[in-house]
Amino acid sequence: MITRDIQAYMARDWEAVRAAKDRYWAERIRRLGPAEGLRIADELRRHVVALHPDWPTPADRSADLAAHVRLAELLRRADRSSDR
Repeated sequence: MITRDIQAYMARDWEAVRAAKDRYWAERIRRLGPAEGLRIADELRRHVVALHPDWPTPADRSADLAAHVRLAELLRRADRSSDR
């Protein structure tokens, strides 16, 4: 019984599951507005802090800042190329 259940679980159409989740959250945020997206993000942040009270670490913050700097530069480049 357990083996069969595990096999059924592993055989799921994971692309369909992902698509259904994406549709669910997109519709929820569309219906409830941007504040719902912020509420969800805050719940996720609180959950992580409950599991890892030292999060984000200085290294996490540094990596996050570096990612934001890279994104800002890519956006600046995209903006400049749209002027052509």
